[in-house]
Parts: sequence; structure tokens; C-alpha cells
Amino acid sequence: MPEPADVHIGARIASRRKLAGYTQRQLAEHSHLSLGAIRKVERGERQPTPSLLTGVARVLHVTVEDLTGQPYRDLPQDEQVHAPITEVRAALRHWDLPGDWFDTPRSLPELRVDLKAATEHRVHGRLTRLGEALPPLLEELTASVHLRAGKEQRQAARLLSLAYDLAHTLTYRLGYPDLRGQVEDRLRWAAGLTADPVLVALAEYKRVETFKSAHEYGAGLRVLQAAREQLADEGRGLGAECLTVLGGMRLREVTLASRRRDTAATNHHLEEARTLLRRLPRASDQRHHSVVFGMGNLAIHEIQARLELQQVSEADKVIAKNKMLPGTVPPTRMSAYHINVARAHIAADRREAALANLQQARQVAPQVTRYKPMARDAALLLTMKYRRTTEELRSLSSWFGLE
Repeated sequence: MPEPADVHIGARIASRRKLAGYTQRQLAEHSHLSLGAIRKVERGERQPTPSLLTGVARVLHVTVEDLTGQPYRDLPQDEQVHAPITEVRAALRHWDLPGDWFDTPRSLPELRVDLKAATEHRVHGRLTRLGEALPPLLEELTASVHLRAGKEQRQAARLLSLAYDLAHTLTYRLGYPDLRGQVEDRLRWAAGLTADPVLVALAEYKRVETFKSAHEYGAGLRVLQAAREQLADEGRGLGAECLTVLGGMRLREVTLASRRRDTAATNHHLEEARTLLRRLPRASDQRHHSVVFGMGNLAIHEIQARLELQQVSEADKVIAKNKMLPGTVPPTRMSAYHINVARAHIAADRREAALANLQQARQVAPQVTRYKPMARDAALLLTMKYRRTTEELRSLSSWFGLE
């Protein structure tokens, strides 16, 4: 029986804990978390950090999505954004079928135009339109890879790799971990056909998402280090594309190190990211494929890392230095910034500022914000934490489908 939409993450943790036969103290001991943190999260007094969620999920033998309640299908309009998932699953199943199984695909230039349009949907967080575009694009590009050889096959594989990258974004945003894992496997296969070291590195970068979700931070860090070192060796002069992907890898290492509660490693990767940033030809945030790297995205990752390390005052310092992010930060990343800032304000008991940032996140990338577990839980905790609920907060909670 599905849980109601307004059940906060802490309540789901408590329910799963009791079903598994753990006391709060036992769960804290097995997950290497503090008893106080477990109690406050279960009571809805504190937002769980991503590392707390993955640690608890590992001990209780459930997925993080079981605890967050994903995929979210609370309102009638949610069905439209989830509808293409069935066809995406089918396209992923067809990856190794013989070429004559498929209809004759269009030319690569025509498919490249469609891929560019789908990429713009991702940049702006238009998940419904991205989902609608992906299934036929994946089918045609898969056929193109199987029906071509030599240089043309490598070109088709490059486009298919980038389409799989888009599918990874969609399945991650909507909360389908099993499907996301399949996408990662297909992405590594297609990237291997391209002979492009950047796309091979991008595939490894995406693969780490599964390690992150499974609480295997050490394994994820080792995979990233190996891929980063290989890309640096084969990077063809380390142009902007290569440096952007290398920078993105460093930022993901920041995330993993902070979730591992390793402050020294977190600071090291932040400093290495700053060093890479100084080598870029422009200071503004650059986007290559799904990776964004620049001062803005570095600030977003540092705020998130400081919150993970429970360094709220340090997060506040980063926020104070980055009140206005560069206009080159894509809408989806701008949404992430405002959600992380809202989390910092909630941790410091600043209700109005938290609400304002959640509203800004909604404004810049509505669909991405709506399906972000930490944004939904922040809105719900605000309604629980304060006796007087404003009309603005009620409206936001209703928009999330929490009433």
C-alpha cells in the first residue's frame, strides 16, 4: 500500500526501521550515525543528509528511493512525466538486437538535430519533453550503431552515448535506480565504441552514481580517480571540454568525500577543483555534455559538502560569497543552489529565508525542483516545524503534492 505524499522521509525511516526490528539506538550503531541524528530526523526536526539516507538504506536493506518515496506520482500531471519510462525501458532492452530488427534510421545529421533539442530540454529541466524525445532517439541511434561500420559507426556511437547520458539524467531525476543502472551499463558500452577518451571518462563519471547511492563511497572515489588519471593522460592537450569533465569529476569527488565524512579529502578535492578552474580559458561556468564546471557549480558543491559535514557556519560563508551566481549556470544547477541554500537556512532555523529559496528553485527549474527529494522534504519540514503556516508555504506544499 503506497504511503501518503505528506509522509516525511524521517517517518519512512522510522517505519522501515520498525519493520526490520531495529531500535533507534541499534540503527544508529549499525549505520555509524549518532543516535541524536536518527531521533531528530525521525521526528521531522532535521532534514536527513544524503549520506544518512544511504547509510540507513544499507542497514535496512532498502533503496534510498524507498525512504524518499520515489518515484513521486502524487498528482494527475505526474503521470505525463512518467509515461515515457516504459518506452525508455524497451529502448534499453533493444541495445544488442541485430541491425535488421530496426526500421531504417534517419541520417546522422538529422539525428544530431534531435539530440541537440533533447539536450536543451535537459539543460532547462523540461523532464516531460525530454522523456518524450528519448525513446525514438535511442531506438534510431541504436540501429545506426549496428548498421554502420568504421568512422560512421564511431560517430553514431558518440551520439548514442550522449543520448544515454540524457536518459541517465531522466531516470535519476524521476527516481528509477534500476533503470539508471541499466543506462550506466549501456553508456559504458557505447562510449567504448567511440574511441573518445572524454566520453569514456563521462561514462565512468555517470557509473559512480550507483556507488554513491549504495553507500560505497570508497569504491566510487577509486573509480573516479582511475578515470580522471586516464583522461588526463589521453586528454589531447586538455582543452575546455576535457578540463570541464575533469573538473566535474573533482566535484563528484568532493561529494563522495564529504559523504564519507572525510573533511581533509573534501578540502583537497575542492582545492584541486579550484586549480583546474584557473586553467579554463573563461571564468564562467562551462557545460560540456552533462557536466557543468565553473565558479558557480563549485560553490553549489561546496555548500552541499559543508552541510554533509555538518559545518553550517562554513556553508553560510560560501553562501555569503556567492549570493549571485554567474548567468552561465544552467537552470537545473541554479535550482540545486537554491535547494542547498534552503537546507542551510533550515539547519540554522531561518524559516523565511528557506521558503524564499525553495520558491526560487521552483521558479528557475520547476520540474527538477518538484521531483527533488530534499526540496520536497524541506517544504514538508517547514510546515511541521512551525505552528503557523503561511499561505505561501501552503501553496508551495500543495504544488509539491504534499497536501
